Parts: sequence; structure tokens; C-alpha cells
Amino acid sequence: MKISQAVIEYLDYVSVTKSSGTQDFYKQYFREIAEVLGNYDCDDISNNVIVSFIKSQKNRNQEIANTTLNKYVGAIKSLVSYTNNRSIKFSKLKEQKKIIPTISMGTINKIFNYYQKNMGDKNTFRNYVFLKLLLDTGLRMSEIRNIKLKYIDFETNSIHVQVTKTDVDRYVCFTESTSNLLKKFIVVHNIKEYIFFEFPTNNLMTTSSVESFVYRIKKKLNISESITPHKWRHTFATTFIKNGGDLETLRLLLGHSNLKTTQKYLHLSRNDIVNNYRSTML
Repeated sequence: MKISQAVIEYLDYVSVTKSSGTQDFYKQYFREIAEVLGNYDCDDISNNVIVSFIKSQKNRNQEIANTTLNKYVGAIKSLVSYTNNRSIKFSKLKEQKKIIPTISMGTINKIFNYYQKNMGDKNTFRNYVFLKLLLDTGLRMSEIRNIKLKYIDFETNSIHVQVTKTDVDRYVCFTESTSNLLKKFIVVHNIKEYIFFEFPTNNLMTTSSVESFVYRIKKKLNISESITPHKWRHTFATTFIKNGGDLETLRLLLGHSNLKTTQKYLHLSRNDIVNNYRSTML
């Protein structure tokens, strides 16, 4: 079977067996895989073919990270395993450990201050609530978009997250200020089911629509740093650790199945290192 056909069949399989977040992951990486390797037969995928694919990606983007390349390789291996029941032994490329980028408080305050002054606009109000909740909970995009009113407990300021990347339910919490804002948003817009939807179609917000409004606010306020939706998740996790939160609680809040994944948030920024040094040595 050709890779191009195998991709179609595998995505069909993923659509009924995996979460929406996992589906989005495979769709993203299989687009390039099908374009480059589409005419190959699954039986012909070998280490040499994978090496050639990696070279093609490096030629396309000289700054592509090994982390991204490893995701491509993982997707190829999963595809071949599903289609031909064959395991490919290809070692992961060495990944450079980088400090996870977060959003500065100055930028967050700049965005929130703008939203607070323009809450008469329903889209602005919704976007404000969305980012506030994202910063409080660290939810993934697919998770926050699927929140329903019935999942929210305002007595404990918590949300029962039932649509997750790992297909394992969990609880996340939010602050009192976000609680008040969320209650107002629900009342003003008479929300009965999903919290975040498009005006005026009432369709559920898509990943693209979220990315679009984040891009627009970045451009409008002349923000130079990256404020992608996933950066808000990173910012939540890093803030939680810096404020004294423990790793196991953070693991549960983020929905990680492995503590090792959560440990990447133990990093300290340059300012943290300088301040800790000065308080200890000077």
C-alpha cells in the first residue's frame, strides 16, 4: 500500500479511536509525510528512507528542531506499524533542552487591560474570558474549546474536563476573579451548553478561530513576543511551579500521564537564577 493511501486509512482509524487533540497532531504531521513520501510503498519504508525524509525537512527549514523531526519519525513509525504490522527501529535524534518560553506579565497585563476596556464587544468579552481561563487552568486547546456549562462547579471554582488528549477525565481549577468574569459572561450571553462559540453562528470555536483572535490582539497591541495559545499553557505551568506548587499536582492539572513530561517546567529563567544567587550570596 502506498503511503498516501495508508495515511488516509490511518487518519480514519485515528478519528474513531483517539482524542481530538491526537487527531489534530496526526493531521498536522501526515500532511508533510504524504507530500514527501506519498509514492513510497509502506513495505519500502526503511531507515534510509527516514534519513532522506529528515534531510528533506532540514533542506526545507534549516532551523527545524530535532524535537519536531522526532515527531515526524514517530508518526511514520506508527503508520507503518498500523498498516503492515512492522516495527521500524530508528533511534530518536538528540533533542536540545531549552528553557520553555512563557508570556511576560507585562504582556499579559497589556492584553487584559485592553480587554477590560472593551468588554462591550461580545467577541472581545469572550476572548478575554478564554485567555483568563487558559492562564488559570493550563488547558489544551481541544480541552478548553469543549467545556460545557454543566462541567463547571462554581462552589469549588473547578471544571470537570471530559474531552482530553489522553482520554482520561481530570479536574482543573480557576481563580475567583475568573469565576466572577465567567459568571457574567454566561449570564450576558445566556449560555446553556458550550462556553466558547462563534458569534453569530453559535458554532463551536475552532483551533483556527482561536489562533486568529490571538494573532489579531498581538498585532493590534504591537506585541513582539510570541503569545500563541500553547504559550499560555506553558505560562500557567511555570507560574504554578515558581509559586511553590508541587510537580505531582501540576502533572494532574496538565493531564500528563508521565511525571517526566511535567519535569520540564522545573526550569528557572535567567532572572530567577540571578535573583536567587543575589539573595543567597550577596
